[in-house]
Amino acid sequence: MRRALFAWGAAGVLALAAGAGTAWVQTGRSTNLDGRGPGPWKTSSGTGEASDSAFDRAVIARTGIWALPQSEVVYFTADTDDDGRPLDARCSYELKRRGELKARWWSIAAYVDYRWVDNPLDRYSYSSTNLERESGGDYVVRLSATPQPGNWLPLGDKPGRVSVLTRLFQPDPAIAAAPEKVPLPTIRRVACA
Repeated sequence: MRRALFAWGAAGVLALAAGAGTAWVQTGRSTNLDGRGPGPWKTSSGTGEASDSAFDRAVIARTGIWALPQSEVVYFTADTDDDGRPLDARCSYELKRRGELKARWWSIAAYVDYRWVDNPLDRYSYSSTNLERESGGDYVVRLSATPQPGNWLPLGDKPGRVSVLTRLFQPDPAIAAAPEKVPLPTIRRVACA
């Protein structure tokens, strides 16, 4: 009898561990993005909404996005460059954009494996209020492991999957209606180690 209870208990523990492991892997690989967005940028029409599924909520919790409803923020994520190549922490990139994004406030941040990149500058993002601009309001944000001039977001010294997140706070209603038409920055690979 004891052996049977032990066997059932061990099987239950293994099943829970396998289920938790599978959930951890799936929520780290999946996103709730529906594919709407310009170029490499993707967004979701439901992020942060009460109607999100349990899986979508788990993805949000796992990837660290504190999601608000689309009436407050529209999130755009890119994990490839304009040529469709996955963003890699061993490479350097330039994000370029002409003019302002139509939102009350916006920010651009880079993550490696869904986490902030520790760096001695304590620089984790740029926003509509602290970005250095070129003449005419254009801007360039550089992502690289090595120091870059101007608006530089460090990618750290470890390899990993890079994702870039643009948050548009209190966006123009046209952004939520047609996210694929939002003129977000281009993402160009400059060099690779």
